[in-house]
Amino acid sequence: MHSIKLESYIGSDGLLTVHLPEIQDTDIEAVIVYQTTLYQDMEAVDISQFYGCIQDDSFIRHP
Repeated sequence: MHSIKLESYIGSDGLLTVHLPEIQDTDIEAVIVYQTTLYQDMEAVDISQFYGCIQDDSFIRHP
């Protein structure tokens, strides 16, 4: 069993193309596990909005 990690763009047709040039004229079984890349949809946030957000009294800032 071999594994391949790749990043690809899935267009509006919903097709993923994977080229396996070393595999020809044979049957294979493939398992696809996928996750979306969230960083494409994330926008930059000013870190100052998080100041004071930890309300746990046991959390301390060391010198």
